Amino acid sequence: MPIITVIGLSIALLVAGAVVTETVFGLPGVGNLVVQAVLRRDYPVIQGALLVVAGIYVLINFAVDMLYLAVDPRVRT
Repeated sequence: MPIITVIGLSIALLVAGAVVTETVFGLPGVGNLVVQAVLRRDYPVIQGALLVVAGIYVLINFAVDMLYLAVDPRVRT
């Protein structure tokens, strides 16, 4: 069970860490878009990007919870 939690949170952190990775290596992507939006103070783009990243994070955590049900039937309480 703890392994599933660690893997799920690691995947979620990879999604959230895209900003740092794309900025360091100069790759085009969502992370670079967020950095440029912050520098330009483009609030709708920042809000939209944060909403997407938060949604992905929630979906990954939900998938981890569903994996708990599949792996261990005692969790059904």
